[in-house]
Amino acid sequence: MEEFAVPEEVWQSINQEFLVESLSIEGGLPIFYVKAPSNIPNAISRLRTRLKELDYLPYLRKRDERLTIILVHHPKRKPERWTWNLLLFLATICTTLWAGYQMSLDLVRMELMASPWQGAIPFSAGIIAILGFHELGHKLMADRRDVEATLPYFIPVPFFIGTFGAVIKTKSPSPDRNALFDVGAAGPIAGFLVLIPVTILGLLWSYPVPIEAIPEGTFILPAPILFGLLLSLIVSVPEGFVLLPHPLAFAGWVGMLVTMLNLMPVGMLDGGHVSRVLFGGDSHQIVSFIGVIATFMIGFWLMAILMLFFATHPHPGPLDDVSPLTPERKLLSLLLGCILIICLTPIWGARVI
Repeated sequence: MEEFAVPEEVWQSINQEFLVESLSIEGGLPIFYVKAPSNIPNAISRLRTRLKELDYLPYLRKRDERLTIILVHHPKRKPERWTWNLLLFLATICTTLWAGYQMSLDLVRMELMASPWQGAIPFSAGIIAILGFHELGHKLMADRRDVEATLPYFIPVPFFIGTFGAVIKTKSPSPDRNALFDVGAAGPIAGFLVLIPVTILGLLWSYPVPIEAIPEGTFILPAPILFGLLLSLIVSVPEGFVLLPHPLAFAGWVGMLVTMLNLMPVGMLDGGHVSRVLFGGDSHQIVSFIGVIATFMIGFWLMAILMLFFATHPHPGPLDDVSPLTPERKLLSLLLGCILIICLTPIWGARVI
């Protein structure tokens, strides 16, 4: 990496907040060894504001118990265009409508539903609501915590459930551990709050049918703990009957699956952001590999392979990786762990009847 000279005004800005003891250049990057001020979070926040105007980012790290500031150029940003976001969103509406239509045809043949559109429209709305609120949670929290992020990109596919989910791209690092935690946690929590009413409504619309009326070769999906709990509380299935789920109930099931996979503590997944601030950079990759193994063991082999790619790349962490996580967020991480457990969906529990 090409070395660059440190401008005098940058040096002065750092020295105003942190007393510079020495400076070294490693990999072309200036690394300031500094003394800790009385209030590190406030000092690095003020420094970050000053250096942003000069197109620099300060990464606050500890090295051998010494406080360091690693200076990098602020990356150039292209103006955001929302055209692709809109086009992909509209395409995902079409593909999820198609998927919901296809899965409703058997219900029409069994005379449980008058038209496949009765399943297609709720399925599409349910899936998009769960995914959309998940990503909107990330986006709104990113804006609140001074993290540059794009609008959601939906990923349409012309098969299975009609989508591979949705993503947002962060264009700048989180200011500190608390901000990184907030951005990572906001998505799963927002999506979780939406998937519960979606699942409840879907279960209320589902159909108890005699076991002998189920077509031979029907694929029975494993139920997460949450899905089974809602089912037992909402629907009473007579003996000798099974509940044939409405497509909207299946949308809720998919939402639980997406939430579970996103909360795996791997790489740059939502759970990976949370584990990065909880366990730190040194332990994060170990935790990531544990998450990959867990995903493989519950049967999601392709996702585990993709996660393995994420796990091999170190998480960059927030700008301020020194200031601690607040106790309230540590407690909230327990809630996220509970959400992961109740949404756990071992695919080896699937069977064919």
